[in-house]
Parts: sequence; structure tokens; C-alpha cells
Amino acid sequence: MEELKEKTWNILNGEKAIIFIYTPFCATCQLAEKMIHIIEQENQSRVIYQMNASFYPDFMADNKIESVPALVFWDGARVQDKIYAMESVTKLFNIIGEWEQKWSISQ
Repeated sequence: MEELKEKTWNILNGEKAIIFIYTPFCATCQLAEKMIHIIEQENQSRVIYQMNASFYPDFMADNKIESVPALVFWDGARVQDKIYAMESVTKLFNIIGEWEQKWSISQ
């Protein structure tokens, strides 16, 4: 995963992205991060960004991100969908695949 920094965030405005939102001391976030790493290994060209919620309070409030961990689907201007329940690798893999398919059709 690529950590979002201010420079990266500016590049993402206007670009579709999958963003994993976490906080460093959240044990559930650490488990969810491991699941996402497994998904990334399946397709190395897929980029999933990670965002430390502590550094982006305005983004959290503006997009009504209610808790961490969260997986958000960013369309370049706003959050299209949010996933809070990281139940399994299979579920996450299917959700990410569905969004990638939607985005490839809409291009």
C-alpha cells in the first residue's frame, strides 16, 4: 500500500482510488491491513492507498467517515462508497473487484 501524503493526495484529485483509512494503534485496522496486503499480492498492478485518519480530520468530517478501519472508493471528487466491516479477504476481494469493474465500464 502507498501511504497518502499531501503531495500524493493532490495528485489523486480527479483520479479514482481505493483508500484504506486507519489509525496506528487500532488493532482491527492492523488485521484489516493484513487482509488488504493479501489482495494486493494477487494483482501487483492494483494500487490501494492508505490514509492515517489522524492526519486528515477535514477529509474524515467532509466525507462522514464514521470509524476505522474503513475502505473507501474515491471517484476523484468524492467518496462513492465506504466499507467498515472487513469480514474476510474473499469479501474484500469481491467488493474491490466490483468497483474496479464499475470504474472500467464508466471510463
